[in-house]
Amino acid sequence: MRFKLIRGGFSGAIAFVIANIVSNLLFFQIGQSILFNPEIQSEKLIAVLFEIEPLPLMFTNGSQYMAIAAVIGIVHGLVFTYIEPSLPKDKIKRGAAFAAILWALMALYFEFHVPFNMFHEPVPLVLLELLFWVIVVLVEGIVISLIYGTSRTTSVK
Repeated sequence: MRFKLIRGGFSGAIAFVIANIVSNLLFFQIGQSILFNPEIQSEKLIAVLFEIEPLPLMFTNGSQYMAIAAVIGIVHGLVFTYIEPSLPKDKIKRGAAFAAILWALMALYFEFHVPFNMFHEPVPLVLLELLFWVIVVLVEGIVISLIYGTSRTTSVK
């Protein structure tokens, strides 16, 4: 049992860091010209991300930000370990199922509460970000599942 938890935490840390890199590529590289276009994006969101001091930690202390991301990944990995017996057997499908759970419980709320509610981001941009989140959590879920490996026990007691 202890080995399963260690394996889950390790898998989650690696997967979350990789997914975070993918997230940064999608949001701040590929989607930058649309998501941060001042003609369509909320001035408030642009100001918080790029102008108001202190700037976000991800821009000012990347190593601390990624260390915290790894800790969050450990938590995701432990949750994966706990629910893994109820997910599909196939590793890719299992990772995709976990990704669907993450997306439904994390991305929907985050996009509604922060970009839309707090920063008044336009709905089309929120929808684009939700699409990006599908990719990010798929990466995380599948990487966790692949690193975690095979296990079909019915409890994590």
